[in-house]
Amino acid sequence: MTKKTILMVAGIALIFILGILIGAKTKSKSTAISQLSGGKDTFQAGWEAAKKRLADSGFASMGLSGLEIKNLIGEVKKIENNKITLKTAPLEPLADPELDERIVLISNNTKIYKYEEKDAAVYKQEMEEFNKKMQQQLRPTSETSTPSSPIVPPEFRTKKEAAVSDLKENQRINVIAAENIKDKKEFTAIEIDIEGMPVMPNLGSPMPGSPIPPVQ
Repeated sequence: MTKKTILMVAGIALIFILGILIGAKTKSKSTAISQLSGGKDTFQAGWEAAKKRLADSGFASMGLSGLEIKNLIGEVKKIENNKITLKTAPLEPLADPELDERIVLISNNTKIYKYEEKDAAVYKQEMEEFNKKMQQQLRPTSETSTPSSPIVPPEFRTKKEAAVSDLKENQRINVIAAENIKDKKEFTAIEIDIEGMPVMPNLGSPMPGSPIPPVQ
C-alpha cells in the first residue's frame, strides 16, 4: 500500500469518527431539550426549556421577577392618531420578544410633557446658589446640632406641558402607566414625557425600555 493510499484511508477514517461524535453530541442536545420541553422538539419548546433552565439555576431571581413596572423608556416608531408604537429594550434576558414593541394608547386623561433646555443665565444663577448652599452645609456652625436635609442640584431642563402633535417618530419618550405593564403588549399611558432628543441612528436607543425605578 502506497503512502498516498494510507493517508487517504486515514483521512476518511478521521472524517467518519468526527461525524459520529458530532452526531452524538447533536442528538444529546436534542434529547435534553426534548426532555425539558415534554417531547416537543421545536423552537418554542427550546425557548421554554431555556427559560426553565435559567429559572432552575437561580439566575431568574436576579432579574425583575415579582417587581411591578409602571414606566418604560423607548423610541417612537409610529404614531397613528392616539396610538403609539414604542420600541423598547428587553426588561430581562429571556423576556418575550413580542414585548420589544409596545402599543401605547393616549386617552383624554393622558398628560404630555416635553423637556426644554433652561436659559443659560438662569441655570448659572441657580448653580451659584446651589454651590453657596453646599459650602454652607460643609461648614457647620455651633448652632447646627442636626444635619441639614440633602440639597438637590438645579435641573438644566424645564418640564412644560405639550400636546399629541408634539410627539414625533424617532423621539425618545418616557411612558408612565397606572398599572403594572411588565407583561402588557398594549396599555394606556397616564403620562408621556418627551425627552427632547432623537435617537441616533446606528447607535440604538440610549437604553430604551430600560426600566427606571418603578412608580409606586
